[in-house]
Amino acid sequence: MKTPTLPPRRRVLKGFSLIELMVATGVLAMMLVIVFQMLKGTQRAWRTTRQDVGEFREARQSFEEMTRRVGQASLNSYYSYRYDNVTVRGVQLRMGREFIPQSELHFVSGPVEALGLQTKGNRQVGKRYTHALFFQAPFGFCVQEDPRNDSRLHYEKMNGLLNSWGYFIEFNTDELDRPQLFTALNNAPRPRPRYRLMEFRQPTEYLTIYKLNLREKKEADQAELYAWFNKGLYSVNSEWNTTLDGREQKGFFRTTRVVAENICGMILRPREADEKLKGDADELAPDYVYDSRRFQWDGSGRAATRSRHQLPPVIDVTFIAVDEGSFNTLCQREGIKTADDDPELVGKDYFKTAKDFRKDLEKVELSLKEKKLEYRIFNTSIRIRESKWTDKAEEP
Repeated sequence: MKTPTLPPRRRVLKGFSLIELMVATGVLAMMLVIVFQMLKGTQRAWRTTRQDVGEFREARQSFEEMTRRVGQASLNSYYSYRYDNVTVRGVQLRMGREFIPQSELHFVSGPVEALGLQTKGNRQVGKRYTHALFFQAPFGFCVQEDPRNDSRLHYEKMNGLLNSWGYFIEFNTDELDRPQLFTALNNAPRPRPRYRLMEFRQPTEYLTIYKLNLREKKEADQAELYAWFNKGLYSVNSEWNTTLDGREQKGFFRTTRVVAENICGMILRPREADEKLKGDADELAPDYVYDSRRFQWDGSGRAATRSRHQLPPVIDVTFIAVDEGSFNTLCQREGIKTADDDPELVGKDYFKTAKDFRKDLEKVELSLKEKKLEYRIFNTSIRIRESKWTDKAEEP
């Protein structure tokens, strides 16, 4: 008998189950999330690096320039007698009592309100913020042409001539820095309101510090002592620094110029050198005001005695810089077009007491974050070269 042959077994094709598909899809989704996070982190790091290198380049450059300039501040101090008038047997005598430091020059730093920097409030120039400082140094900066040779300056070869110099923060527009040709056009570009670090430059030919005869004033108010940088045509508050016209006037010169944009705050903290610090680093200027002539308007305070004709050994400088792109977005969002539309990023009540520095800085940072502004904090310490010559330890 023949054994019946069975039909060949059919091959059964077995597919993925629903659970396997769900697991594979979940793993793929996790991998995509990880890759996306890596790309996002890389993009954030690249954007941050680009901002540090590009957007805040001006802040770093102005930091370096300001450090170099302030480090050369001079008081040209010397010692002389303090005399008292005494009567001996009916005879009036003038007797020397002690050696005291003397100087005809002046160094001052502190909040802009304390230094008497007026608020302009016109279309081009608005308010001033945080701190400022002013001093004299041998920069040899001059502007007058040589009457015998128009191609060179009169005193250009005298590099050691004395100048008055300074730095402060101002909210203004770029109209003053544009060529007059562009300003006169009907379709001229719109003004760009920005916070700017300004540099004050008083040429040698118009130096006013000696004309005020400050040494002979035993007592004086601050406005009188600060007149050399905040009054007159060659001061910070000169009308020439705010006008678009009159450039052809004889002697016309703007004593202020832009050093960097988007610097909305500058905080200055004079202190002792690191090797001499024993306690509070802010004791030289508890209210941030350091004035080498403070003894003339506040003779009873300890700060006035220590700063008498003396340069601060070290100044800790803090810059608050905002990103150009985020600030431009803020201008569009809030309609900021002129100096009158100041967003007031740093309140006037901040940075008045040195011990509250950290608290004030944290409040400013929180405010900038609420306004969705990218920002950076720059810190440096400026050591003033000539401070060693007027240090207390070197008094005879």
